[in-house]
Amino acid sequence: MKIERESSVALYVQIADRLARDIAEGRYKPFQRLPSEQSLMERFGVSRVTVREAIALLARQGLVVAKQGKGTFVGGPVVHHELQELRGFYDALVTKGHTPETRLLKFEPVQAPAPIELALGAAGREVMFLRRVYSLHGHPFALASAWLPPAAAQVSWDQASRHPIYSILEELLGLRVTRAEVSILARTAEAEEAELLALPERSPVLVMERVSYSAEGAALECSRFSIRPENYRFSLSVQGPLAITRKIQEVAPARPTSSASQHRRKK
Repeated sequence: MKIERESSVALYVQIADRLARDIAEGRYKPFQRLPSEQSLMERFGVSRVTVREAIALLARQGLVVAKQGKGTFVGGPVVHHELQELRGFYDALVTKGHTPETRLLKFEPVQAPAPIELALGAAGREVMFLRRVYSLHGHPFALASAWLPPAAAQVSWDQASRHPIYSILEELLGLRVTRAEVSILARTAEAEEAELLALPERSPVLVMERVSYSAEGAALECSRFSIRPENYRFSLSVQGPLAITRKIQEVAPARPTSSASQHRRKK
């Protein structure tokens, strides 16, 4: 693709399109550093401002990530996690063609936080806590923290390192998961999360919280997945009948606060 200087399409858009094609065709691999601004200026014969506008456009599209003092890097592969099926986190990755690497950090008995202890029916008893890092192409992108029932104490470290959470429950403990309640939120990464996910302090993370149940309604596990948001997408397909509100409720405008009124008077 040549840069058409007489085109109605802005130069920076043309450059962004060319670089996006290079990424799609594998010229630049996931997490690879892009050429320097100077190199791109020489390649396309444009100013530094135009190159920076093109890179900013790619960043808004989620294709590249700028790291201060290090350069601009191709983003990781986009992971699409569909929520309409009952599927474990690891399985959701594998079914989309990804091959995640995992590293078990903790698998130990702990006293769970009160709400989790109550949910697992483990009042006064220790539960098993599992922490695992998921990576793609050698780069960490998700951190799992899971609380498993006391029966999981019979599972060895080696078994826990080789089995996904649902496999531990079903294959090793004989507990059948029939439904799960999932909630998703965004928040600032905690210090340990930022360190394990190689994020700057106070970076945003996506968090998926999950409680899985047996057919009898007993909670079998409580887990939390903290995820780098750049290349992760949750999706959900919904069907009718359509629930609709016929009319927007009229709400009286809020009266300005005294401080806001004073500010306007000062102007």
